[in-house]
Amino acid sequence: MSKKIIRKISPMAQQAVDHYIEQSLLLNAAFANDKVIAGRQRAQAIFAEQAFPTLRDEDWKYTKLTGFVQNRFESLGKHSLNVDDLHAFLPPYAVTKIVFVDGWFSEELSDDLSVLPKGASFESTRDVFEVPGATDQLFGREDIINKTPFGALNSLLMADGYYLQISANTVLETPVFVLYIQSQGNQMATVRNHVMLEENAEMTLVEQFVSLSTDEDFKGCTNVVTEMDIAKSARMKQVLVQQQNHSSYYFNNQFIFQADQSTFNTFYTGLGSLISRHQNHLFMNGEHIENQQNSACLGRGQQTMDSRTNTEHNQVWGKSQQLHKYVLDDSAVGVFDGMIRVDRLAQKTDGQMDNKNLLLSTKAKVDCKPQLEIYADDVKCSHGSATGQINQDQIFYLQARGIPRSKAIKMITQSFLMEPAEGISNANIRQWVMTTLADQLNAKDSL
Repeated sequence: MSKKIIRKISPMAQQAVDHYIEQSLLLNAAFANDKVIAGRQRAQAIFAEQAFPTLRDEDWKYTKLTGFVQNRFESLGKHSLNVDDLHAFLPPYAVTKIVFVDGWFSEELSDDLSVLPKGASFESTRDVFEVPGATDQLFGREDIINKTPFGALNSLLMADGYYLQISANTVLETPVFVLYIQSQGNQMATVRNHVMLEENAEMTLVEQFVSLSTDEDFKGCTNVVTEMDIAKSARMKQVLVQQQNHSSYYFNNQFIFQADQSTFNTFYTGLGSLISRHQNHLFMNGEHIENQQNSACLGRGQQTMDSRTNTEHNQVWGKSQQLHKYVLDDSAVGVFDGMIRVDRLAQKTDGQMDNKNLLLSTKAKVDCKPQLEIYADDVKCSHGSATGQINQDQIFYLQARGIPRSKAIKMITQSFLMEPAEGISNANIRQWVMTTLADQLNAKDSL
């Protein structure tokens, strides 16, 4: 009979675990829904056992959480803002606006969601909690979500989020824009979302994560879990822009489930936070599925930019494409981990993954781990990774045409980082993202 391995936890990590379990108990005392309470209790038991990952964990060996564990973020505080606080963050194109402040849905700052187009419905997760029969949709995949450390942490602290459903054959012409604002320091925003696209539905989802303060002492944390069900022939497009304060923390786990002939295109750009980790868990469970997962990350100072994908081809004729690029300066760290897994049933798979990284400093570094796991024999799959500095011949070429060296470096860097954003099909959103990237690149004169 084998003995159960007991995980060793440092006293500091144990204190952090106890703190968040206590926060979960306070949340349970505030919510009377038995299923929500039971869901948090299950997560408490899992989290108490697995705790926070360390550098000994293979999936976390390049992302140090010591600084995060030393903090004791609160999760019960609410704060109200006014409309003027939003102006700097709103995109310059028409959207349906949904606003969360410190993880709580703000009806006052959001658009009137009762007048969404026919076939589209929105509910806050907090409202779903109050309907016992409706909570089943939030607890169907705990076995998958709670395997991830911050998925379990999300489950034990989840308090709000959104449930967005697009009915069959409904096409949302206007993008849905979700703005997550950190307004208070020392707060953990725990958000649980669920997007459901029924057969032949289509929508574009834009999500932006920001902080009101840029002070170094302002530390916040955002921990998001989003489930997406993309039904047969449905089409989902997503853009995420992470611009939180450079002292904050960002963790986002997305679980995407695709059915026959559906498409899913997502783009993530990581610009803010001291430590950020964005991960897609993509399950291609039907035939003739297509998806694209691109990212562009810019790290400076002591930032750690961690972006990951886990793509499972489970049926025939699946096609997945990925392009991930990092630009790292100062002592920033980039982490990319991508897995394409091809089931034995997934013949005719076409899976392509590429990672390229540009280092602007001798102290910057990147750790890459592109992977293929193939059990079918009729596939076309590839993966690659390349890291280096700017080619001096390129700089010389531009200087020879009268362009100053500093400007030449900016031009080359910007051109390199913009490529993943070119996959955004909506011209207005693409231009907004590219402008955001350019502004961030130009914010430092030494580039």
